[in-house]
Amino acid sequence: MTDSNPANIIVAYPEQEDVEIRNPVVRAFNDYCLSVKPAGGYADRADFDPFKLRPWLGYIMILEHLPADDDFRYRIYGTFVAEQTGCDMTGRRVSDFGPELGPGFRTFFKRLYNECLARKTIIYAEHTRIYSGFDREWCRLLCPVRAIDTTQIVVCNHPTVRQKPLSDAI
Repeated sequence: MTDSNPANIIVAYPEQEDVEIRNPVVRAFNDYCLSVKPAGGYADRADFDPFKLRPWLGYIMILEHLPADDDFRYRIYGTFVAEQTGCDMTGRRVSDFGPELGPGFRTFFKRLYNECLARKTIIYAEHTRIYSGFDREWCRLLCPVRAIDTTQIVVCNHPTVRQKPLSDAI
């Protein structure tokens, strides 16, 4: 799959470096996360209730870490994300992604999620489409959070229509 080319993926760390986040929805979520997350620690899950997440709700994904299985379960998979991708991963795991993504993206997401929790850091990522039917650029921001007895990642995942078809870029 040509989209898994590393040239089509950007990963950055807003807590450690200046990151240009062009997508205004994801940029606003980044600003919110930076305001509630302590440096070097987890954000408090209470800061991510539905009322506080209202501006981003359709683009929010909440993943629960399943360390015994080395996996993550989507507790919430944003309705707008599901609409754009054609699937709803709520209740499913990263390992459940089907062949429409390819094994490279399962590995990519799992690596990002593990790194987010291990480093207790916010991660920003951009990549071109992963679903063959939708020519989009995806901008996502991951924020590590601690709930009572588990760690989670709250993600804002926002698509934008690509300015130039991927086939023109190759």
